[in-house]
Amino acid sequence: MCEEIPLKGGRITQGVFRKGDYVLRPCCSNSFFAHEALKWLDDKGVAIAPRFIGLTGDRREITTFLEGISPTDLGTYKGDDQWRPTDRQLHEAGRIIKTLHESLSDFPGCLDGQTVCHNDLSPCNFMFLNDIPYAVFDWDAAGIGDPLDDIAYAAWMWSCIGDSEYTSAQKGHEIKVILDSYGLIKSQRGILITKICEQMQRVGKSLLSSNNTEGYQWAYDSEVHLRKYQYEIAQFFL
Repeated sequence: MCEEIPLKGGRITQGVFRKGDYVLRPCCSNSFFAHEALKWLDDKGVAIAPRFIGLTGDRREITTFLEGISPTDLGTYKGDDQWRPTDRQLHEAGRIIKTLHESLSDFPGCLDGQTVCHNDLSPCNFMFLNDIPYAVFDWDAAGIGDPLDDIAYAAWMWSCIGDSEYTSAQKGHEIKVILDSYGLIKSQRGILITKICEQMQRVGKSLLSSNNTEGYQWAYDSEVHLRKYQYEIAQFFL
């Protein structure tokens, strides 16, 4: 019998274990939907997410184990707490997001222009192998929605908008690499700042509802920063 080994990484889910070639995670209220989305990807042969295998006797989900390393927090990778993603890493992130959105756009319930959004596409939910992101895990927040919302959230997370240590040029460039790789058209880029602000408000509201006042303040400050420097940032990706 394989031993259950606690897994580190990620920032939200607790009680995650590896057992041989599989990962055991607690289920949540949205797990059934997430499992169906993972099965949809698997049926299409899209191998950039873990495969859903089933449930344990105590109702934990079983997915395939993804080899590699994931950032433990935003701006932290392999022990470097000043990590900035490379253009290659940003490019691959955008490509992966595009593949997921295209593969899930015909998921049952999706209307024209919709797809299954992951809703938490931060670097912390990407698995890296040889320093390149290649898969997305932790689908607990997945739901049908506007793919631009997913892109907006990813742009925020990967560029660390709100962190004054980095220039508007750096943030705008990092967002541009993701958008170029994704293939986002110019007309949609024009509303991206608004979409990013909406994601900041969504996250802030969620954090506040769980009494995470520190997290709420971070999301609020990020939006204030973005609105102050929005034109300086946007000029690099429009």
